[in-house]
Amino acid sequence: MNPRDSHPVSLPIDLTIQILARLPTKSLLRFRSVCKLWREVLSQKQFVDLHFALSSRTRGVAIESPDHAASTPDLVCVDPILGVSAFSLDFLDDRVKIRASCNGLLCCSSVRSRGVYYVCNPMTREFRVLPRTRERPFTRSEPEYEATLVGLGFDPATWRIHVAIAGFHRSFGRWPRGGDRRLVCKVFDAATGAWTRFAASMCDEFTCMNRNQSVYAGCSMNWLTHCCRYVSVLDLENMLWGKITLPDEVLATRQGTRFYLLELEGSVSVVQMSRFWMSTWVLKDRAKEEWALVDRVNLRCIDGYAASVFPISQTKDVVFMATQKKILMHDRNSRVWKEVYGVEGNFTYPLWFSAFAFGSTLFPCRQVRRARRSFFLLAHKSAGRRESHLRSSYKKRGPTFGRSESSIECCLPKKLGQM
Repeated sequence: MNPRDSHPVSLPIDLTIQILARLPTKSLLRFRSVCKLWREVLSQKQFVDLHFALSSRTRGVAIESPDHAASTPDLVCVDPILGVSAFSLDFLDDRVKIRASCNGLLCCSSVRSRGVYYVCNPMTREFRVLPRTRERPFTRSEPEYEATLVGLGFDPATWRIHVAIAGFHRSFGRWPRGGDRRLVCKVFDAATGAWTRFAASMCDEFTCMNRNQSVYAGCSMNWLTHCCRYVSVLDLENMLWGKITLPDEVLATRQGTRFYLLELEGSVSVVQMSRFWMSTWVLKDRAKEEWALVDRVNLRCIDGYAASVFPISQTKDVVFMATQKKILMHDRNSRVWKEVYGVEGNFTYPLWFSAFAFGSTLFPCRQVRRARRSFFLLAHKSAGRRESHLRSSYKKRGPTFGRSESSIECCLPKKLGQM
């Protein structure tokens, strides 16, 4: 058959989008330079949301290097499918410390300049510098000095960013006790681009581990208190603090167990750990304070680590645990434990203090304008124009077997083209 009598075969744009949405974030960032159509499609909100929905079950752990001598911390990402990969925050051009994470974004505080916070996406290397929390010199009566609690919230539906910081007010040289304690809070809303300050009376304590494990769910920030009787909730819409009591079954067996607060499928989850068992509870109804037991794991297989292992991240399929030098992964379907990351040498800083739940996404940090036209309609029109141009060129010159930006099928990598 004469190749001039055949027409070039191209994948439908809908199929191309579905294939791209199932690829890792790092691959999509490289494919932005393939052609203008792909770059435009991969930047649209509908595609970013589709990619997040398909990759939400592959969230893992991000580990911050404890080497404070370095100008910027090196980060290690442990993914249940892609394995271990390294990346850095050198694009911030500042020495920072990771304080919170949410839906692929990180909240970092500057080590050199107090009151300076960043929200960044380490995969796209996009960042946003938040307004300084205080222009005047810092005193011991401001939350930035203590920074007891730091939380980051990102709503995948609206792409709205919230950052909350809170610290206990105290006069110079005095540490407040009992009912005298006043928690000073500041909340940043990306919609207004400003901080909102308010204060509330609170007698709760927060351990170092509880401070690191903030959960964003339902436009609220959640932290587990030191007493492990309830979850402390910050309502970001009304700027009010509240409490959610833990399940009665958990409170009845609280003696000799440890508790951790994690996120699971967009909901607040409490993990209760004893010597031999790990129980996972999920908050089903916030108003009624109804909890449900969704998983129970026997820890006898890791008896040597059970007393010093901490849950860091979880999905419906896996849960990541951190020891002092290792990251363990438990498959909830096969009930198999696996060591996925380890630190060698004289490493003394425990990994559970520098590990955060993390899943790579394409979410931006800046305010995004609403698209005027549907991105699927735009992709179809662009693909139609390119295919018409390709067919006219084909009739004049004959088939072209090289790489051409005029055709979608030539832009596809070999592996995708063979699918």
